[in-house]
Amino acid sequence: MIHQVVFDTSEILHAHGVNQVVLSPGSRNAPLTISFARNKKIKKISVVDERSAAFIGLGIATKTKKPVALCCTSGSALLNYAPACAEAYYQNIPLIILSADRPANLIDQRDGQTIRQIGALNNFVKGGFNMPEDITNPDFDKSYRKILNEALELASAHPQGPVHINVPFDEPFYPDVHQTLQFRTYDKHENIELENFIDFEPYVELWNISLKKIILRGQDGINNEYEKIINQQDDAVLIADVISNIQSNKAVRNQDLFLSSVSESMLATLQPEILITSGKSIISKSLKSFLRKFKPKEHWHFEKCELAPDPFQSITCHFKTDIEDFLGELTKQSRDDFQEQIISNYHQNWNGLNSITEKLLEKETANLEFSEFAIFKPIIQSIPINCNIHLSNSMPVRYANFFQSFAKGVEIFSNRGTSGIDGSNSTAVGCALASDQLTILITGDLSFFYDRNAFFHREDMSNLRIIVTNNNGGGIFRILPDSSSLPELERYFETQHEHSAIHTAREYDFDYFGTKSIEELNNALVSFYEPSNKPKLIEVFTSPSTNHWVFKSIKAALKVALN
Repeated sequence: MIHQVVFDTSEILHAHGVNQVVLSPGSRNAPLTISFARNKKIKKISVVDERSAAFIGLGIATKTKKPVALCCTSGSALLNYAPACAEAYYQNIPLIILSADRPANLIDQRDGQTIRQIGALNNFVKGGFNMPEDITNPDFDKSYRKILNEALELASAHPQGPVHINVPFDEPFYPDVHQTLQFRTYDKHENIELENFIDFEPYVELWNISLKKIILRGQDGINNEYEKIINQQDDAVLIADVISNIQSNKAVRNQDLFLSSVSESMLATLQPEILITSGKSIISKSLKSFLRKFKPKEHWHFEKCELAPDPFQSITCHFKTDIEDFLGELTKQSRDDFQEQIISNYHQNWNGLNSITEKLLEKETANLEFSEFAIFKPIIQSIPINCNIHLSNSMPVRYANFFQSFAKGVEIFSNRGTSGIDGSNSTAVGCALASDQLTILITGDLSFFYDRNAFFHREDMSNLRIIVTNNNGGGIFRILPDSSSLPELERYFETQHEHSAIHTAREYDFDYFGTKSIEELNNALVSFYEPSNKPKLIEVFTSPSTNHWVFKSIKAALKVALN
């Protein structure tokens, strides 16, 4: 039989704002599966592969900004959640991981599908919880609810993140034929967070008398309030990676290219006095290297968390609040001509380098040999307004960072918490399932082939579009200076192959377009975004050696132009 409070699990989760669950079939998790399946308030998705299931849940949670539940059977099934769990942990995404388990007396006794599940994900969750298993105990109902509520509140508390709830079940775990199951009603106890008062006045004064200031936002979603406030700040350099989702035309966007190409003396002129940061990770390795070497005198980080990540090793003050609270306090004050001139020069240095890089890219990409560098600009320019873009790791997210000319209303997603290539397909699928908007995945071939089980389910993916750049291997290793000349490059780093995405497209009934020239690509893009009753996939075949040569020539031309 199923205990009443176990059956109520989905109802308790719903009281905490969980509206969606990704289930993976199994026997041991039958009580939880039945709870979710019979709860009309919760949307259910069934995905066989737990690794894909977890990334699909991640994509849903990222898009909806709400917690999403995952539910699996016992044994190695839980371990397949680990990659997505780690990504959620470093992106502060609340995944509710529910794993069924064997009773404690069967652990390490060579019983089937039995491993040490307690603590298996501890390095990548905010907390691990083991539920009581003795349903005959009179306190079972109360203990089960208490632990479940604690886990759910922890997942949603700042900073948000995944939690693991391990639920041991003894047989029988299917309902008796005469058992009547009805949900009880639950209300979430609302905890009111009392923000500590922060006196911003001394920092505002220091900000207003400082001359060289940078506002840098890491990975984040579209934030209209932030965008409105930041457009009023005229005396600071605004720097934006593509995953920051900043659409202001004031932003410096080509820093990843020019910071690695200018002289040391020029870099010194770009050193800030004050650096303000918010959001999560930064793509640009050049920017991180620059800020680590030319540290600001003051680095103020804004994030609601106890311990602030410090990628530049320079934080002098951590404000446990939203950056909008501080930016709203900033006021313009008059400056003398000397101050205005220095401010102007500092802006001119950043904006000048950004402008030169932008113009050179415009010129050089106009007549480029067919390559990855040549295709990204027309791809990005073809993308319509108000859609979701998921960028896979390795080169796609970097190329997109070079050409940040996305249409208005486009929101950029990427698994930059751990920056792995695994799960990109599944995360994009989750985003597509959570949205009525068009969702476009731009991915490399290895990342695409690695995660083909993302499509192994019955859900409607007709709003999904995929662009695969197929260079027959891991092209980034030709660009990285330390690996490009290794004798092991082709076999052990690039992982060369002869696979095509056409077979995956046929297997899952996608519309497929294979392209080997700019003309073929542009022709495929004409109807690519139009409504359809099935997903669509464009595969762009490029040469790894040509990609490498074009990338090097662009970098060389940029170095000449900037120096």
